[in-house]
Amino acid sequence: MQLQRLVFFALGSVATLALLLLTGGLTPPGNVEKADAGDHYTLYAEFADAGTLVPGARVAVAGVTVGEVVDVELNARSYRAKVQMRIQESLDNLAMDSVAIIMTAGLLGEQYIEISPGGHPETLSDNDYIEDTQSAMSIETLIRRRIARPR
Repeated sequence: MQLQRLVFFALGSVATLALLLLTGGLTPPGNVEKADAGDHYTLYAEFADAGTLVPGARVAVAGVTVGEVVDVELNARSYRAKVQMRIQESLDNLAMDSVAIIMTAGLLGEQYIEISPGGHPETLSDNDYIEDTQSAMSIETLIRRRIARPR
């Protein structure tokens, strides 16, 4: 009887730990490295769906943090989410045809912006817009599409 309780306790503990790891429950908030406090410039991008992107989220290139999201607001004319980003001044050679993508850290982690650099010879400068964007991927939307799909 004692051994059976111990086995059930161990299995429950392992299952709980696995669930916490999968959902990101063991990642301490603010564990994401912030961009340095040096000089920065501002870029903007508009998305059809910003998901759960919030100010303070990181902006990365090739997985390396190069800035942060300053503001997320609704553009009242286009009904798109307008995102303001602060980018390190040292990254002053982002091509005009770069793509801003809202990504999710892990399966259900926090959202951030990944910039995929383009190859255009002209570069983005302070207060420019990244024209090519990809919105946040919503698990709920994917499930809804799967359920609504005719068989």
